[in-house]
Amino acid sequence: MAESSPPNPTLDEAFIAGLRRLLEEGRRDELARRLDQLHPSDVADLLDEFSTDEKVALFSLLEADDAADVLVETDAETREDIIESVRPETLRTTLAELEPDEAADVIGELEPEEAAQALAAIEDRDEVERLLEYPPDTAGGLMTTEFVVLPAGITCRDAIELASGASETTHRNYLYVTDEASRLIGRLPLEKLVFSPPQTPVGDLMETDVHGVPTGMDREQVAEIVRRYDLLAVPVVDSATGIIKGIITVDDILDAADEEAAEDMYRMAGTAARDPLHMPIWRRAVARLPWLLITLVPGFLVGQIMRWLGYDPGGTTSLLLFVPVMILMAGNVSLQSSTIMVRGLATGDIRISRTGTILANEVGVAVLVGVVCGLVSGAVGYVFFRHDIGFAVVIAFSMLCGILSAAVTGTLIPLTCHRIGVDPALASGPFVTSLNDITGTLIYLGLGARLLYLFG
Repeated sequence: MAESSPPNPTLDEAFIAGLRRLLEEGRRDELARRLDQLHPSDVADLLDEFSTDEKVALFSLLEADDAADVLVETDAETREDIIESVRPETLRTTLAELEPDEAADVIGELEPEEAAQALAAIEDRDEVERLLEYPPDTAGGLMTTEFVVLPAGITCRDAIELASGASETTHRNYLYVTDEASRLIGRLPLEKLVFSPPQTPVGDLMETDVHGVPTGMDREQVAEIVRRYDLLAVPVVDSATGIIKGIITVDDILDAADEEAAEDMYRMAGTAARDPLHMPIWRRAVARLPWLLITLVPGFLVGQIMRWLGYDPGGTTSLLLFVPVMILMAGNVSLQSSTIMVRGLATGDIRISRTGTILANEVGVAVLVGVVCGLVSGAVGYVFFRHDIGFAVVIAFSMLCGILSAAVTGTLIPLTCHRIGVDPALASGPFVTSLNDITGTLIYLGLGARLLYLFG
C-alpha cells in the first residue's frame, strides 16, 4: 500500500460509487488494485461507507500485512463487524501480522466472546494475554514488548549483533541497558552505539537519566513525561522490582494524547467520552441524557423563582415560565451536536458527502432525547405549575420540537461553515447560540400558544 499518500486523497462520492459498482460486478482484481493504492488509514475510513457484508468483502481482498494495518486503524464497531464475519483463516493470518501491543489493543475493544475468538486465532498469544492484563488507559496498556535489552557488561560489537538479530518489528531508536537482576539502569541511542568503537563497553556509553514509568501510570501522565523530556520512547518498569516490562513509542503516545483530548472535549459537551460518531443511536442518547436531565433542574428553578416574585400568569402566557428551560435545553443539545461535528471534521471522521446520514443520526438521537426530556418537562408542568393535562402535553411536545430544531442547527452549522471554508470551531459557537435563541423561542412560544388554544 502507498505509505506517503495524503489523507483521504480520492475518497469522494465518485470514487466510492466506483468501488461499489466494481463490488457489485464482482471485479475483485480491480478492487484489490484500487485498495492497494490507498494508505491503510484511508481504507479504514472508506469501510465506513459500506454495509457489513461489503466491508468484509473489501477487507478480504487485502494482503495480510495491509489487512493488519487497516484493522488497527478502523473504529471499534467496524473492527468488531470484520472479526465476527471474516473467515477464521483470514482472521488468523491478519492477527499474526500485528505486533503484540496492536493485537492487544484490537482484542481489548471487543466483547468477551469476540475477544476470545480473536485471541484463539493467534498462535503465540501468551504475550498478548499478558498485555491484556493491564487497563488500556495505563502505561502497561500502551506498551509494546518488541524492544532490545542490553546487559551493561557487553561491548558495542556484541550489542550491534544482538540488536540486528531482533525481529523486524522491534523498536531500535533506544536500546535499554539492564543490570544482572534485569533492572533498568540506562538507555543507549542507536546512533551512539553505531558510531562508537566496537570494544567500548555499553555501560560506558549509556545515558543514565532514563525516565521509566510504572505500568499503572495513567496515559495522560505518560504523555506529559514524553512531552517534557522530548522522548521518542519511554520504558515501562515494574514499580516494585524496577524490571523493564516494555516501552511506549511516540506514535502510541500521540494516539493516546489525541484520544484524551477527544474525551475531554466530549465530556465538556456532555456526550459519550469515546467515539460517539460510531455508537448506535440509542447509546448516544443514553450517554447524553444524564447531563441534559440535570440541566433541566436550573431551568425549572428559574420558572419557580418567577412565580415566587409574583409572576404567575394564566392562559397562553403561562408558557413564559418554561422559556428558561427551553433556552437551556436548546443550547445544551446544540452544543453536544456541534461539538461532535467540529471534532469529527477536525479529525477527518466526518465527510461532507455523508451529511444526510450524519443529520439523520443526530435527528434520531434528538428524538429519543426529546421524548424523555419532554415527558419530564410535561410532568413537572402538570405537577408543579398547572394541574392541566393539556398544558403538560403542550410543554412536552414543544420541548421535543425545540430539541429537534437545536440538534439540526448544531449539526448543519458546523458542516456549512466547513463547506464555505470558515473554521467551524470559531464560527459555530456564535451562530449556533444566536440561532437557537431565536428559533427555540419562536418554536416554543409560537407552537405552544397555538396548541394551548386548541386545548382550550
